[in-house]
Amino acid sequence: MEIVEIGVKLDRDFEYYDALLKSKGLVNDYKVRTHDIYYTNQDLNELSENQMKNACIRLRSCNDSNYKIQNNLINNKFREKEVSATELDQFEHKLFKLGYRKVFDTVKDDYHYYKDGMSSKIQLQQIEDIGLLVYYDNKDYYQFDLEIQRRKLIDELNLYGFNIDYDVLGLDKLRTLYYGKEMYSKNQNG
Repeated sequence: MEIVEIGVKLDRDFEYYDALLKSKGLVNDYKVRTHDIYYTNQDLNELSENQMKNACIRLRSCNDSNYKIQNNLINNKFREKEVSATELDQFEHKLFKLGYRKVFDTVKDDYHYYKDGMSSKIQLQQIEDIGLLVYYDNKDYYQFDLEIQRRKLIDELNLYGFNIDYDVLGLDKLRTLYYGKEMYSKNQNG
């Protein structure tokens, strides 16, 4: 089963969409500033967004917390589950000695919106060097094929005031950063 996630770049500012979602009865019930650093020892050329993500070790810090090691491709080499900011240079040095390189260093402000009856949250993400995106997937649609999932997600977002056409492609964050130009696809989880 493949899961579709919509990740559409928005053309207005955060305040506009925050007010729009609140006017539709949604509440911003979660806000976090996330710093992600990605390392890989693989060639990322021609990979999809999800393949790029899976080819990387990701360190994630939320609201200046320690960096949690996610997608640890070399878990037999390190006992660490997290790395403090003061230990980051030393940890990177270990990775570099194993043939890894830093490929992405991203910061985003992530806001989640929800109201009773929803089975998933709408996310607004203000991503440095990229812009404002809306991200959405819904477990109620996972049993459908990819195109039907995508259409249902767009229909639902439009019910909450967005104006997204079926033919609009989503922005792939990692591919955009990797190639230095906006890269698009139908599924940000694909």
